[in-house]
Amino acid sequence: MRCILACDLKGGIVVRGVKGERDRYRPISESSTIVGTSIPEEVIKAIRPKETYIADLDRITGAGGNLGTIASLSRFTRTMSDTGASTLHDVEETRKVSDAVILGTETASMELIRECQGKGVYVSLDMKHGKMMSRDPVFNAGPIGSLKMLNEVDLAGIILLDVGRVGSGEGIDLEMMKNAVSMSKHKVIAGGGVRDVDDLLSLEKCGADGAIIASAVHFGKVPLEMLRG
Repeated sequence: MRCILACDLKGGIVVRGVKGERDRYRPISESSTIVGTSIPEEVIKAIRPKETYIADLDRITGAGGNLGTIASLSRFTRTMSDTGASTLHDVEETRKVSDAVILGTETASMELIRECQGKGVYVSLDMKHGKMMSRDPVFNAGPIGSLKMLNEVDLAGIILLDVGRVGSGEGIDLEMMKNAVSMSKHKVIAGGGVRDVDDLLSLEKCGADGAIIASAVHFGKVPLEMLRG
């Protein structure tokens, strides 16, 4: 199973995500036991992950962006990036700097997702405490209904991301993950709430293709070797 480091970028530095409360995110160096810096390149060089999930929180919230930083990080790790894309132009801009593009339902419409099918994009079902985050009413069908719709689209994979669980220590929603894996035609990656190696083993057992993790890494609960491939 793929173990993918999560790297949230805000204001040009790596921040620690907690429960989706973005205005309260703090530099990762304030809480990490692994790194003493929040400079993105230095964090990646220290951890040396094979794959890194990047959330450009500035672009997602319309407050600037970190495309240059993503391009720099792509020299050291395989990147898959959510830059808040809502247009084809956004997708192409992200493709220039990242190995893979993630279309998050928080900003991307189903129409855009369909336009990008067959181009190796991932779709992130963005949720907060199990409820979909989206401006497109089609996703009011909820995570399971959305998964069924996405079965008709050619994608690289699906990410189930519950930002309400990110950095919370609450653990993962294994029941939802099992349901998603059983009904999705795509490979499914879990994001949000992984606490330790036991959670990773549980995800692997239920058929997850991978897990996106940050806090468990920075708190020393997951060995760095698991991210290095």
